[in-house]
Amino acid sequence: MKNFAAKIYASSALVMTVALVTSCTKIGNYAEKRADHAAYGNIRGAQQIALGRSAPFTIDDEESQRIRELLEMDYAAAEAELFSLADTLAIAMVNSRSYQTRKEVLFIQALDLTEVQKDFNLNYNASAEAGTSFTSFKDGTTETFGDNGVDANVGLGVSKLLATGARVSLNFSQNILNYYTNPDTSTANNALTFSIVQPLLNGFGPLVTKEPLRQAERDMVYAIRDFKRFQQGFVINVSAEYYSVLRSRDRLFNERKNYESTIANREQTESYAKAGRIADFEAAQARQSELNAADRWSFSRVDYQAALDDFRFTLGLPIELNIEPDPNALKNLEQRGLVELDITLKEAMASAVSNRLDLVTRRQQVEDQARQLEIQRRDFLPNLDVSYDVQKEFDTDSGADVTQNLGVRLDLPFDWTEKRNDYRIAQITYEREKRSLEEDESDVQRDVRDFWRNLGRNRSVYKNRLLSVRLAERRVENTTLLLKQGKALTRDLLDAQDDLLSSRNEATASLVDYTINRLRFWDAIERFEIDPKGMWYEQADGNSEEPMATP
Repeated sequence: MKNFAAKIYASSALVMTVALVTSCTKIGNYAEKRADHAAYGNIRGAQQIALGRSAPFTIDDEESQRIRELLEMDYAAAEAELFSLADTLAIAMVNSRSYQTRKEVLFIQALDLTEVQKDFNLNYNASAEAGTSFTSFKDGTTETFGDNGVDANVGLGVSKLLATGARVSLNFSQNILNYYTNPDTSTANNALTFSIVQPLLNGFGPLVTKEPLRQAERDMVYAIRDFKRFQQGFVINVSAEYYSVLRSRDRLFNERKNYESTIANREQTESYAKAGRIADFEAAQARQSELNAADRWSFSRVDYQAALDDFRFTLGLPIELNIEPDPNALKNLEQRGLVELDITLKEAMASAVSNRLDLVTRRQQVEDQARQLEIQRRDFLPNLDVSYDVQKEFDTDSGADVTQNLGVRLDLPFDWTEKRNDYRIAQITYEREKRSLEEDESDVQRDVRDFWRNLGRNRSVYKNRLLSVRLAERRVENTTLLLKQGKALTRDLLDAQDDLLSSRNEATASLVDYTINRLRFWDAIERFEIDPKGMWYEQADGNSEEPMATP
């Protein structure tokens, strides 16, 4: 019988545990949905203000299927899976650890905003309490307090902070136990209370009252702009790393071709030396050149593998995953050549100062500080509040009793040390913010000028390197022919091949540098756009966008 009872008890406990866990899970799911709804709503609203449009945003994994497919790849596969730039950017924006962290920071700020907004909405409250009290006497008797020895009360209320600074509240309370068990007593069973407190001097008006909400909403707008700038910089950095890996691969390819050429040269010079057509030391030079080329090829392989590891790490993928950037992306870049700018330096600097999102934020932060200065100035006013409350109690004997109170309270603080200091600090901070804005504008202008000069240098170097490649190729051909005829030295051919290798590597490097610096230039003047999956665009003008990166 005891075992049966124990089983019943255990089964009941299990059922209750499952029910509680299920209930908590449902509550958690509901809370998650409500929190997401509120946070995403704040983000969309801030996007409309900051950017003029809302953009897709989520902290959830939208590309989980694609990531799972990658993780299920054969790590030891002989052929690497090639990633286009579009694939790389899309995966980076959903799988990069740093990018996910920045999205979560923005989401949490949107959640924090809901707590400030709550203070300026209708706030409801409800309470219930029950208890008893009694006194024990020396003779062993006890006396209880409250009808039936137990009191049980419930209360409901609502309050709101008005833009004028007034706080209004309405509350209802009821002795529920007494109401249902002893309704004929003269004790008040319930009461309705209304109260309002309105500041007339210090704390009066929306400038002061709504400042916490106003500043929190503006901070949310600033965070949207900051995240937008981060997104653009993130896409540029990922694109730069993508092309950097391809540049390493191209260098590896050039080093391998050069090594193969040095082998052919060494074999040829050795045959010439045996035939007595050239000196033995020239054959030794060719052999030394071959060894140096082998070392450079080996170093290039190590550099390329390290670049691939960095590339996978940036995407948040396993380091050993066999993926590589698509070499065709570099070929497309070479075919396209240099994309000329459609703007003058003067126009670019004006665009940067006017349109840079971070500068727009800095200007509005100066406005914030000016507003804070005015609020601190008003804080010198004395506290003068007028209050009114009315309470209506319902008795079964006498009906409804109404009690009203009207009051005025004046506080005259004579110690102004903190207020004086806060006001002076607000003045200094305002002036400092204005100086900081001027400095930031100058920094942006300086950055634009630097990018402009760098682009000019990259453009010149690339054109010169292309010409150098053609000259070096012709020089290698001519020197090879002259060497066969005994009219040139082996050193001449080795120098020509070294120049060809260097020119090819530098041509690729300057093209990649020009492409990335051009993106950074457009970003510096706020004419750089990305789509939800990270594909970047360079705006041809203020109204049109030309896609500059293709899947």
